[in-house]
Amino acid sequence: MKTFKLMKIQIVEDEHIRNFNLHDGLIINKEDEHQTWILEAFLDGTETEYFQRLQQSDDDIEVLAVISNEKNDPAGLFATVHEVKPIDDKVSVLFTAHMRNQRNEYAEELLAYILEQKEMAGDELLAEFKHQMKEKPRIKK
Repeated sequence: MKTFKLMKIQIVEDEHIRNFNLHDGLIINKEDEHQTWILEAFLDGTETEYFQRLQQSDDDIEVLAVISNEKNDPAGLFATVHEVKPIDDKVSVLFTAHMRNQRNEYAEELLAYILEQKEMAGDELLAEFKHQMKEKPRIKK
């Protein structure tokens, strides 16, 4: 097994992305035959009911996880909420997940999206691209 620092976690809800205030987190590659990953996210306690509903639904959710370094592209995973555990004014959420099998083309998709949405060139385009790479918005295909 390999363990990594979870830097950011988001959940895709239809066409929107829900962001969370991540206080701490880790992601573990179990390196098993099913390519299973375990995520633990330590979040604000105000999110407890939201994750309890997800746990009860037992549906797969799409999770975007930035691993190890905030500058990394988000990794897409399909996950289920395994456990929700309130701790003081925070909540620990444990996910079981599987990595999406896609080649990451995020930077190219983002650049094409920016060029479609805005008329920019040169330094302005570069600045917008750098800003959006930090924000990591979901791109509609």
